[in-house]
Amino acid sequence: MEKDLIKTVIYASKKAGEILLKHFGRSLEVEGKGLRDIVTNADIESEDFLRDFLSKEFPEIGFYGEEKGGNLEGLVWMVDPLDGTKNFFRGLDVFAVSIALLDGKKPILGVIHIPTKNLTVWGAKGMGAYANDRKLELDEGDSLENSFLATGFPHGNPELVDPYIETLREILKRAMGVRRMGSAAYDLAMVACGLFDGFWEFGLKPWDTAAGAIIVKEAGAVLSDIYGGEWDIFSQTILTAKRKLHAEMVEIFRSIR
Repeated sequence: MEKDLIKTVIYASKKAGEILLKHFGRSLEVEGKGLRDIVTNADIESEDFLRDFLSKEFPEIGFYGEEKGGNLEGLVWMVDPLDGTKNFFRGLDVFAVSIALLDGKKPILGVIHIPTKNLTVWGAKGMGAYANDRKLELDEGDSLENSFLATGFPHGNPELVDPYIETLREILKRAMGVRRMGSAAYDLAMVACGLFDGFWEFGLKPWDTAAGAIIVKEAGAVLSDIYGGEWDIFSQTILTAKRKLHAEMVEIFRSIR
């Protein structure tokens, strides 16, 4: 993959982050969308910028955004212009811009920019993963009782709450710590950086996970559904963790399936 392309996407993610920071902590225009979900004018402005910028720079690549959709065929940018909208709306500074490049609906490049940390985490197929200029290389990990995990609640999918709670119950009995940050892109970036040892969630959308998925794999984490099966952008569950921890978590999740 061309380094100039990666640099351009990183630049775009940072400019989108500047748009978000311009609105953060100020009065927002808010609309409801779906079950217990919202969209703000910051989401829209960020997505519009990314659509216009990336389409101009790379006219041969399609575009699909969370707020306005698009086409998923061939080479496509998959964008979440503001992952963690409810955090953003309430003034909680955990949110991110997430940009993935899909080839045949498979992520080959991911860029996650966290504006409040001035941190850009990215990874490309066969090129490794990086946090700003620091190369990310995860170790094999430890047991669950020595691990610090992230998760997310399936708030927009009532039918997934009970099966999710079963997994949470078993992990809480064993893990050193579990945190719920409210942005899957942020969580995946922090797994790649080694802040979290693992992450699992139910009911996420392709734009929530596409960028983070390639990043965690390139950093050395294992990626699957929660039962150890192959993950794709449409999977109902996601599990990523350091190698030893991943195997232990899969065994637990299979036991309560």
